[in-house]
Amino acid sequence: MKKYLAFICGHFLPIGYEEFYACLEAEGIVCKNVLEENQIIIFDSEKDPTVAAARCAFLHALILLTDVGEVVEDKVHFKAEHNHLEIEPNKSFAVRVRKIGRKEIKLRSVDLERILGGHIYHKFEEAKLDANLKAPYYSFIAVLLKKKLFLGLELWSQDRKKYAVREPGVRDYFRPGAMRTDFARAIVNLSRVKQGDTFFDPFCGGGGFLLEAFELGAYSIGSDLDGFAIQGSKENLSQFKNFNTSIYRGDSRYLAIKAVDAIATDPPYSLQSSTHGADLSDLVYEFLIDARKVLKSNGFLVFSAPAAVAPEKIVEKTDYKLVTLIDCVIHKSLTRRILVLR
Repeated sequence: MKKYLAFICGHFLPIGYEEFYACLEAEGIVCKNVLEENQIIIFDSEKDPTVAAARCAFLHALILLTDVGEVVEDKVHFKAEHNHLEIEPNKSFAVRVRKIGRKEIKLRSVDLERILGGHIYHKFEEAKLDANLKAPYYSFIAVLLKKKLFLGLELWSQDRKKYAVREPGVRDYFRPGAMRTDFARAIVNLSRVKQGDTFFDPFCGGGGFLLEAFELGAYSIGSDLDGFAIQGSKENLSQFKNFNTSIYRGDSRYLAIKAVDAIATDPPYSLQSSTHGADLSDLVYEFLIDARKVLKSNGFLVFSAPAAVAPEKIVEKTDYKLVTLIDCVIHKSLTRRILVLR
């Protein structure tokens, strides 16, 4: 059993927590002794959670925790040690400090990094490590929360560029109001879809959810009542060489598929996407009823709607179990309410 620290992005924090837990569940990784504090999750696990972390859009980094301490004035006091590391000799290392919240210590980050670098050097003295800030073999991260310090070996860190290349504005087909890529990935992750599963988006629009499910190794099916959206989805999927997807024109209330492992979708709000004359509440209810016929037992269905619509009231009329409800403020006139159903 090893102790890990997950460093969650501060923006859209609630969905960041839920996304990480969903990815752990999807990959069959069990956590124990879970402790949550602002932007961090500390937990024990027998299995390496890196595969789950690598799926996440709203995770900064995954750290194998080595030391826990406190910064008082200009000194670091270590209180606990975790995870003995097998360090290869004559390798290089670097330490980076990540601060959460307001500054509550006098030390500058560069001075704190120098102190922690000395600590790591002496801790692994027999390995004779050399400092290298540009291209270290070992990267250590110190997360500073108020005066608390959490130090560990970086196992994985976020690369924002991998999402930037699929943002709506760089796709061949642009659809107004399209969801940003990291948000789409997080919602797809909430469906617990995994490699080899069949994923379905019945309001596929420009295909953003289909692209993210494809990136996770799933076979994706998309449908939409809008013929232009269908053509646009095909263009976008072709642009990113996504050939493990089927798209058809159809009504979400009369699904023409048999069985899927996971569903995630973003129904039209009548803001920039048309509901084709249907009342949004009625549209969502009828979609949920028909989706129940194709979603495999214990499968997850994730959808979003404006909080003002109170979509949870619609769910109460069905036999789905509401697992999670997350509110995300997009702008002053829209709070997107995300519901995870089972």
